[in-house]
Amino acid sequence: MSRKSPNLFLAFQISNPDLISNLRKVHFNCVQKENRLKDFIVPLETAHVTLNVFRVENERLEEAKLILQEAFKLHIKTMTVKAKVVTFKGLDMFDKSVLFAKPDAGIEYLQEIHNVFKKALADNNFTDYGYHTFNPHLTMFQVKGTRENFKAIPTECLKGMENFELGIQEMKELQLLSIPKAKDGSGYYYCEDLYNLAEE
Repeated sequence: MSRKSPNLFLAFQISNPDLISNLRKVHFNCVQKENRLKDFIVPLETAHVTLNVFRVENERLEEAKLILQEAFKLHIKTMTVKAKVVTFKGLDMFDKSVLFAKPDAGIEYLQEIHNVFKKALADNNFTDYGYHTFNPHLTMFQVKGTRENFKAIPTECLKGMENFELGIQEMKELQLLSIPKAKDGSGYYYCEDLYNLAEE
């Protein structure tokens, strides 16, 4: 029996206008170097950093929401990393098929909250689709399943951008987002639930 696809993920949204403006410059610069990349831009309307990816059947959705909220509220009381600002600096790639902006500071908090949610999901038998090693990133281009024999992002796109200061994002809330449901009016993912970081 084949494994079902993930249908939910936890993330924080990128909303800082200055950061988004710099991400737009990355899109522009990369497309200038390789015009075909314009077809593989990840829209900035959906810009986010994923924390956990998993599957919850419909009949357990409300249960999952409750479990994750309880785990989050306990975490807020006991968290060891207080900084909730993430800075992004430079670009990198996964296997020449994904180009992403790199978090430069604030990674410790991302790791901590990732571990909290991962444990809550595992303890309640939800299928986790994350990799063995958590590697937070902000996807800018993604090349997959192409029809034009264009399967690799040129490394030229990284040149001159290795240490580019992209900007910061304050994390005021985390989101439980749906993969299959239609996006909202702004083009962002359908949000099933919120986790308010201001509750601390």
